[in-house]
Amino acid sequence: MSRVALVTAFLLTSSPIIAHAEDVKLGFVDLRRALTETEDGRKATANLKKVFDQKQKELDEQQEQLKKDIEDLNKKRTLLPADKVRDKEAELQDRMQKVQQSYVRSQQDLSTKEQEATGKILDRMGRIISKIASTENFTMIFDKQQGVLFAKPHLDLTNELIRRYNAGEGATPAAAGGAAPAGGAAKAAPAAKK
Repeated sequence: MSRVALVTAFLLTSSPIIAHAEDVKLGFVDLRRALTETEDGRKATANLKKVFDQKQKELDEQQEQLKKDIEDLNKKRTLLPADKVRDKEAELQDRMQKVQQSYVRSQQDLSTKEQEATGKILDRMGRIISKIASTENFTMIFDKQQGVLFAKPHLDLTNELIRRYNAGEGATPAAAGGAAPAGGAAKAAPAAKK
């Protein structure tokens, strides 16, 4: 076969692939930014901050009291009998472990509360993203935080997502005026490149 025939055969067989690739329409959203810029996201963040601040205050007070008691023991160490010192050290060690356990429980509790609060919002955002994809004929919409290294600015749908969310789109009838009912968080695919 001649070179011209091979090139012609290649072009004829590859043209449907090239034509099909042109039908692909990609977009992306920054879900993290959307969470912080929607009304419900700001409310959830403010509520979580209040809970965090309260728990942090309690932990700080416990740590401060423990620190004072350790300093007090160190000052009285030479005046107290050895067995009393050992008992007091054991008590302080036990309290220190309880404070550390409280910290871990607090972190887990805050993480659970955050997932509950943002899960409802992300679920609703997922419905809005699906509607945008279907009405505007997007093949795929990615989450920018999942690794978009470069994308043309016109592919960013975050502002449209925030606008529609704040306008009430995607809310279920049972959740009128608020976030969607609890469920798994909508997950966008990893980041797009174009």
